[in-house]
Amino acid sequence: MKRLLDEFAFDQERLTIRSGGRDLSAVYVRASDDAPVFLICHGIGEQVEYWSGIQELLRSMDVSSLVFNYSGYGASSGRVSVAHCEEDAIAAHRELKDRGHRSIFLLGFSLGSGVVLSVAPRLKIDGVILCQGYSTLREAALAMGFRRWMTYAMPDVWHNLRQLNATTTPVLVVHSDGDQLFPVAMAQRVYEACGKGGELIIVSGFAHDGPVYFPTEAYWRPVVEWAERVSSRITVRELPAGD
Repeated sequence: MKRLLDEFAFDQERLTIRSGGRDLSAVYVRASDDAPVFLICHGIGEQVEYWSGIQELLRSMDVSSLVFNYSGYGASSGRVSVAHCEEDAIAAHRELKDRGHRSIFLLGFSLGSGVVLSVAPRLKIDGVILCQGYSTLREAALAMGFRRWMTYAMPDVWHNLRQLNATTTPVLVVHSDGDQLFPVAMAQRVYEACGKGGELIIVSGFAHDGPVYFPTEAYWRPVVEWAERVSSRITVRELPAGD
């Protein structure tokens, strides 16, 4: 973990985003002017610095990215709550719109999959990317070792299977068969809940956090290629008649 922080590549790209009176620490990496951008909602216990390698890899594939710390995470002010996480994602999306980005994708990793699906219906985006995600927050808690009776006391929020019913954009589900936390069967259920707008990519060999701590093209290039296909379809659909 210390190695990830010591080798942070994007000190110059740090910025602060205002969210409901709170200050969010964020890192914004721009590729070419017309590149799609991934708005990244990271997993539990992570910080923006952990995503440096991925942001570097995405930029090499001509994808811009913005990753932020939720309220109460890292250098972000405030406290962690479901409402704040959702407000923070909306504020980060507004930041990208203000910077002129037209093709925006929400990318949720693990815990972040619940955040992006909760806000997706409220935002103008091209698509949703769910990496190493879960079916429901309560089932995720079970997978993480909580007793079943304890999950009944949890609020019924970030129910990804149910939330997908309200998601109208294309959805990509990406999962590793080596995920020791959330099994592939969970990702399959999420994909099936997507309906016709969903696509599933199963990659091999990565542990749950492996795609973050050891980013490779084997995991991230198929994600970029999917986003490029979706962006191209939307661009063609929006062209004036006769062009």
